[in-house]
Amino acid sequence: MSLSIGILTHSTLPRGGVVHGMALAEALCDAGHKATLIAPDVTGAGFFRQPRCATRYIAARAEQNLPALVERRICEITDALRDEAPFDVLHAQDPISANALAELVAQGRIPGFARTVHHLDRFAHPGLAMRQERGFMAAAELFTVSTMWEGILRGEHGREAPVVGNGVDPEHFSPAPGPQDSSLRARYHLPVGRRLILAVGGVERRKNTLHLLEAFLALRSDQPDVHLVVVGGASLLDHSAYRALFDMRLCQSDAAEHVTLTGAVADEDMPAFYRQAAVLAYPSVTEGFGLCPLEALSCGTPAIVPKVAPFTEHLQASDVLWCNPEHPDTLFLALRDALSAKNREHFRLSGPATARRFDWHGVASRHLPAYRRLAALSRAGIPASGALSSCPK
Repeated sequence: MSLSIGILTHSTLPRGGVVHGMALAEALCDAGHKATLIAPDVTGAGFFRQPRCATRYIAARAEQNLPALVERRICEITDALRDEAPFDVLHAQDPISANALAELVAQGRIPGFARTVHHLDRFAHPGLAMRQERGFMAAAELFTVSTMWEGILRGEHGREAPVVGNGVDPEHFSPAPGPQDSSLRARYHLPVGRRLILAVGGVERRKNTLHLLEAFLALRSDQPDVHLVVVGGASLLDHSAYRALFDMRLCQSDAAEHVTLTGAVADEDMPAFYRQAAVLAYPSVTEGFGLCPLEALSCGTPAIVPKVAPFTEHLQASDVLWCNPEHPDTLFLALRDALSAKNREHFRLSGPATARRFDWHGVASRHLPAYRRLAALSRAGIPASGALSSCPK
């Protein structure tokens, strides 16, 4: 039975939950379902790439203050979907869109919704903490991407959340050079003849970028032909204080000319970044799953990850190089190992084989039992209460 499914993300930018939601929607369409990717769109430019599924963009206004932004986005999504033609299933990938769906449940507009928890943040602001908790506690069906977060949700919140995992597209992320490769360094002002140490996700505390910088500085004293490039960083959260610490340490090091921060990059350039890199350094201290290491491996590039969950759940001893995220010296040693000719050749062959274990169509199929339970509720029909929105106009 074909299902109509609305997949909601909080943004059109290439963050992990958005990438997951888009790939899930595409895999569902490949399986014969009617999936629509739905997101607030501030710029009017649409998603970071054109997805192979239907899209629904919600007009959204910019807002600098994070608590105010969260409330605004919840209202924008709630108002936009209140009178939409019903889907069999609505599935949120983040707390913002989940809170909007919780509003629609409270108003009697939908019987329930699904939610994927990719990871949970710690918020000092009580309103943000409340919204995060409501975003998964109000869901009728819950998923997560790793056993680690499945255990946290069960042990700390009493919610069952089956693991659906993540995938990688081997056609998009391939070792074969593409049209972007030859011009990538010139377009992003990266030095020719230097080995690139790649980091993805911008300068953030949870990405452990300061420890990476320390490891890179130590590596440069040993191997001066390396250059650190930090790609991405599109986020709703404010990372300016951590960025200031990073900038201060970089200034003190006198190595600023050996570090490039690109900001957000075009999606079609990401495979070229992985292929041009000598190694992906990914010492993240808080991760739901970690898509970027799979993408790098799929391109035949060595990846360094922390020897902790969730990475240790789905990656085997020889799949990647390991580090202790709290100790930059272990990251330095892993970087040095990754640059050896032996490891480069090993990952050129083993990386794509590792990545092929992670398939988006398998991820999509693991959602279907819960989707069918929600669809049964939706098709049974419930009366709308006619409750008015609490959102300001």
